[in-house]
Amino acid sequence: MGTGMEKWWSYLLRGILALVFGIILLVWPTATLYVVIILFGVYALVEGLFAIGYSIARASRGDKFFALLMLGIIGVLVGAIVLARPGVSSLALVWVIAFWALLRGVMLIVSAFEMTGSAGARWLIGLVGVLAIIVGIILFAHPVAGIWTIILVIGIYAIVAGIILMITSIPVRSRQKKEAAAA
Repeated sequence: MGTGMEKWWSYLLRGILALVFGIILLVWPTATLYVVIILFGVYALVEGLFAIGYSIARASRGDKFFALLMLGIIGVLVGAIVLARPGVSSLALVWVIAFWALLRGVMLIVSAFEMTGSAGARWLIGLVGVLAIIVGIILFAHPVAGIWTIILVIGIYAIVAGIILMITSIPVRSRQKKEAAAA
């Protein structure tokens, strides 16, 4: 497929992962900070690995891949840092997550412009990027708001981003079916 788009199921899978992560955070708010840190680290690491994999696939097709590669590298680095140092203070964790959210948002927006294919899918990816930037700004503006507020903000973001990614899989799947039929 020459569109440079990821497979539709990758949006669906990442959306489901984000949704499950958000639900766990909101339904299990009494979890220890340590468990939340581990969950976040795993989420950032796995999504980073997905992004790196798809950036390599884009590059092999000659498509634009830089923003997606940077998004993946940021996710892997942040996930690895968080998993390597899960005992850091909650304030340090807030700064790491805020930084990750801002960079992730910017890279998602750039990636949306680099994508080809469905305008709807590009807009939805850009919207997830804007939401990530808003989360980062909120966390930077209120870093000592308390871990429960942070869990709430991240949980809501993960649920909304997950739903948007799952919805994004629909126009991407439709586009890929049309391309497959044309080929």
